[in-house]
Amino acid sequence: MDEAERAAADHLERLNGAQDLHAATLALLLPAGSRRAARAWQIECEGLDRAPQVREWVAQLSGPARLPWFELLVSRMRTQPLAARQTLLEATRRVMGARGIQRPIDRLHWLAMRQRLGEGTAADARAAATADLSQLPPSDVAAIARYSAFLARMVPAEAAELDDAAPPDAGLAWYAAVMTPWQACATIPPCTPPDTEGLVHALQELQSIAWMQRPALMRGWVTAAVQHSRHGRLADTAADALRLSCALLDSPLPPELARHYREQEIAA
Repeated sequence: MDEAERAAADHLERLNGAQDLHAATLALLLPAGSRRAARAWQIECEGLDRAPQVREWVAQLSGPARLPWFELLVSRMRTQPLAARQTLLEATRRVMGARGIQRPIDRLHWLAMRQRLGEGTAADARAAATADLSQLPPSDVAAIARYSAFLARMVPAEAAELDDAAPPDAGLAWYAAVMTPWQACATIPPCTPPDTEGLVHALQELQSIAWMQRPALMRGWVTAAVQHSRHGRLADTAADALRLSCALLDSPLPPELARHYREQEIAA
């Protein structure tokens, strides 16, 4: 972490007011180089005295630092009044939609934000005696396939941003690798990313998988991502997609994923 980023982190650490948290959270979601999204941010933060300064601090953060700060600041926002939380969610939708398309990673940010703000509800988890995934019912395997197909647009490297974009070759190879455990006992569908409704439904199915089995699922995704990444190093978007998935499934970070953020972790 260089001196400029350390100074910015010191300022961000002291943010607690609803207005500052609003401006910082939206700034963390801005796609690099998007003028439309930047203009939408300006509109949503108009009248917030420290918003320009807050955005400058956010701009100093390195790629692996942005998601840990997003998680922390959204968690702080949860203690703010309901009206402030709802305003942030509404503003987030407008900023994400400012370019006319929504990135795959935006969908995960949105789901994770709702969860951290207490707006989303997870399905009840089933009990399981072991972490063995080989005996999962076909409905669970189908949900894993749909969610994995969605992740394949970002893991191990981000694909095009259009909603109907097919995963790149690396994503297809990763998908084939993570679905290998079920090829002998289930029909594995082609890697076709689901629409928004299909993504949410797949996530809800995965949230009902037994607690002991979710870390095993995440380890498989991360291990395959590292194996299919250039020089064995996760890209920031791939790492963020996997980390957001860990949060959505209430699973700890696998060691290889935790190492991507080691120097950027912040005390809550």
